Amino acid sequence: MKKFMDYDFDIKKIVFVYHMDGGDGETVHKNRKNHGLAFFADGKSEYIFSDGTKIVAGSGEVIYLPKGSTYRVSTTVPGKCRAVNFELSSEVDFLPFSKTMKNPGAVMESFQRMKNVWEYKKSGYMARCKSELFSLIYTMQKEFHLDYLPKSKVDLIGDAVDYIHKNYCSNPLSISDLSKMCRISPEYFRKIFKTLYGVSPITYINTLKITRAKELLESGMYTATESAFLSGYNDLSVFSREFKKSTGLCPSEYAKKNNQLQ
Repeated sequence: MKKFMDYDFDIKKIVFVYHMDGGDGETVHKNRKNHGLAFFADGKSEYIFSDGTKIVAGSGEVIYLPKGSTYRVSTTVPGKCRAVNFELSSEVDFLPFSKTMKNPGAVMESFQRMKNVWEYKKSGYMARCKSELFSLIYTMQKEFHLDYLPKSKVDLIGDAVDYIHKNYCSNPLSISDLSKMCRISPEYFRKIFKTLYGVSPITYINTLKITRAKELLESGMYTATESAFLSGYNDLSVFSREFKKSTGLCPSEYAKKNNQLQ
């Protein structure tokens, strides 16, 4: 599980989003074609893998099903299961696992939004589904590391994290200033932040900015230049470089592609 929780995910595409109720679905899966995450709103099922590994997933739990795995599913208590199949940009192997979620209601809502977007397939639906999946993986990684991080350290950088979310679009953010808010050294701030969120503070901030820029470009109401400034970038060359690194497209190409889908 730790490898999954420490991995920097690059989701290539969503393959399928589906809901199963009452124990429906195939019972035997051979050489699974994609990575999969399934959430149990209720009910309970046992997964028996070809190597003998047995994993039981029940109410409020997420189970990860590895690409290439072979397993048999035995439903002991019928219930609602929400699932997503996806591909990664790089070949990577994870072991299967299940994890109890601290806020199952939020996970359920995320899967519901993913399903609605997938079914209607309106413009930008793939990006939106990826966004929901990234959010789910982020929550899983965050909760995993919170389990091993003393609450005192979580609280220690809480004010700085709140400040990031309130100001990333409007004020310049530096690790020096953020660490001063917490009264700790920049090095210690980076260490705690990476342990808690799975990425460096700068990567976290840039992801927020790029996500905001994508939303503005997808709306069709803002130019690339306007989107850059409204997302907290004062340097257009830096914005273009970071945007292409994240999406594979320059801002104008991304806007044109999404406008053509509308």
